[in-house]
Amino acid sequence: MAIICIRLEAEANIALNVSRLLVGTPHPFASPVQNLPSQIDEEAHKMGDYRDILSLTRVLVHGPESKADVDIVVERCAGAGHLQDDILYYCMELEKFPDDDEHRAYLMDMGIRALRRYFFLIAFRSYLYCTSASEMKFTTWMEARPELGHLCNNLRIDK
Repeated sequence: MAIICIRLEAEANIALNVSRLLVGTPHPFASPVQNLPSQIDEEAHKMGDYRDILSLTRVLVHGPESKADVDIVVERCAGAGHLQDDILYYCMELEKFPDDDEHRAYLMDMGIRALRRYFFLIAFRSYLYCTSASEMKFTTWMEARPELGHLCNNLRIDK
């Protein structure tokens, strides 16, 4: 559903208008930041700022714009499940169970799956910025960028 929303936005150029409207509007997760490292990390994670996602935005042509657009769509689709909250939940749960290997493996798997969905949504949005779906398939576009495959295959949430 989110991919359809992103594609519709790309074709209608709504994302540009939404970005203009949101300039100066605080992010829904924004709050006064205190100097506690764990709180800073949690705030960054709530905004989708994971190391691997930030690496993705650096290698994509329209990385930051793509991430911003996906974040808007994730917020709009929050009623069906909030992807960033899911990732944050699994990260926090991992910290609670340092000794239970089986439970940690489950949490790690679920967290990486959620992070991978977020990764592909951002990559798909960048694909739509770069080309149209009628010109090139998304899989072809991804295969032409081996660095994206490397990043995707090495996603981690326990950092």
